Amino acid sequence: MEISRERLRDLLVAPREDLDFEVKNWLNLQGSNDDKATLAKAILALANHGGGFIVLGLTEADDGVREAEGRPATLDGYNQDLINGIVQYYCDPPFHCAVHIIPNPAGAMFPIVVVPGGHRVPVRARRAGPNGNTIQNNAIYVRKPGPRSEMPQSAQDWDDLLARCLRNRRDEMFDQIRDLITGAVPQAELPPEPARIDEWIKTCRQRWTELTRPLPENVGPRMPHGRYCFAYEISGERRQIAPAQFPEALRRSVVRHTGWPPFWFPTRAGIEPYPIDGAVECWLGGDQQTPPEQRDAAHSDFWRVHPDGLAFLLRGYQEDGMEVQRNGRAPVPPASAFDITLPVWRTGEALLHARNLADNLFEGPTTIRFVATYEGLAGRSLASIDNRRDVWEGRRSHQDNITLETNIDTQAIDPNLPEIIHPLLSPLYALFNFFELPSKLVVDELARMRTG
Repeated sequence: MEISRERLRDLLVAPREDLDFEVKNWLNLQGSNDDKATLAKAILALANHGGGFIVLGLTEADDGVREAEGRPATLDGYNQDLINGIVQYYCDPPFHCAVHIIPNPAGAMFPIVVVPGGHRVPVRARRAGPNGNTIQNNAIYVRKPGPRSEMPQSAQDWDDLLARCLRNRRDEMFDQIRDLITGAVPQAELPPEPARIDEWIKTCRQRWTELTRPLPENVGPRMPHGRYCFAYEISGERRQIAPAQFPEALRRSVVRHTGWPPFWFPTRAGIEPYPIDGAVECWLGGDQQTPPEQRDAAHSDFWRVHPDGLAFLLRGYQEDGMEVQRNGRAPVPPASAFDITLPVWRTGEALLHARNLADNLFEGPTTIRFVATYEGLAGRSLASIDNRRDVWEGRRSHQDNITLETNIDTQAIDPNLPEIIHPLLSPLYALFNFFELPSKLVVDELARMRTG
C-alpha cells in the first residue's frame, strides 16, 4: 500500500517509539543473521498489532531519539527486496512491506519500513533465529507498552490479538457488502443541550487566539491561509478516573494511521501537553526550539481534551506547506489547493479517536456529537497533492467557511465509518463547483488510511 513521502517525513519530525512506531539502529541486514532476526521480530509484532513503522538508523537516548552510531557508507543494504526476503523467511503467512528512504528535517536519510496490518489470522514466526535467539519457532509476537515486542503473556494479550483478527475478517465482509449495496447509518438523537459543545469550541478558539497573539504576522503557527477544526462531545456514563490517569487515557486514544495523528501526545519538553482549566492542552506551535518563521501550519496543532468527554483540535492545511503539483505543472502557492483525499483521512482519524476516547473514559453505550469546520476555502481549487487521483481543473470554491455536523452512536463508528463520513463531507466537496463526492473514493481512501 502506497504512502506519500510527505506523510513519512512526519514520522521523523519528532520521532518517539510507540506501539505502532519502532526505531532500530543500523542493522547489518546483509551480513548478520542475528540482525535479520531482530528486524523480523519487530515486523512480526507490528503486523499483529495492526501495522506500523520501523525506522532504521535511530536509537533512544536520555534526551530522546537520535541517530545511531555507525551510519553505513550507502543505504543499499536496506532495499525493499532484501527486507521482504527476510519477511518471507520468517513470517507465516508472508506479506509485503514497503521500504522508503526518507530525509529527516536536517536532511539526513533514513530507511522506513512500512508494516501492513489488516491480517485475518495471527502472524507467526516460521522458524527460529540463529541458535534459537531473538525469535522462537512458531512463536507469535505482539506489541506491548514500553513499547516492546513480546509473546502474549496474558489472557488479555490473546483477547486483543484475536479480536483484531476477527475485526479484520468482519471489515472484509462489510467491504464486500458495500460493493453490492450502499447503506445509510442513522444519526443518533440530538443531545438535549447542544450549546455545551458550542461554548467549548468558543472557549478553545479564544485560548488559541491568546497563545498566538504575541507571534509575528503570517507565520505558520497563526495558520494565516486557513485552518480546520474538529470538535466533539461524548455523551454517556463516565468512568471514575483519577486526574493523574487522564494523560494515559489520552495516549491510549491516539489513532496513528497516517504519520501525523490528531491529538498526538508528545513527550518532548516545550511541546508536551499540560493541565489547564480542568482540561489537558497541547500547542505544537509554541515549540521554542524552532523559530516561528520556520514552523508550518500543518504541524502547529492546538488541541484540548476535557475529562467530561469534550475534545477540540485546530490544524492548518497540509497543502499550504508543501510543493503541490497538478498535472505536471509548476507548484501552486499556499491557499490555492484543497486536497481531494486528506479530509476523508483526517475526519476518519478524528472519529476513530472519539471512539477510542469514549472507550477509555465512559462505560456502556455512548453517543458522539461531532463538528467539523473548514476556514479559508475561498479561492482554493480541488486537487490531488500526490497525483494519485485525476481531478478536473476549475473546481474552485467561492465560499470561505463551512461547518459540518453529525450525531452518531459510538458503536457504529468502526464498522460504518464510510457511511458516516460520506454524508458528513459531501456538502464540503460540493462547494468546489458542485463536485459530487464518490462513495467509492471514501471507501477506498479509508481502507488506505487504516492500512497506513
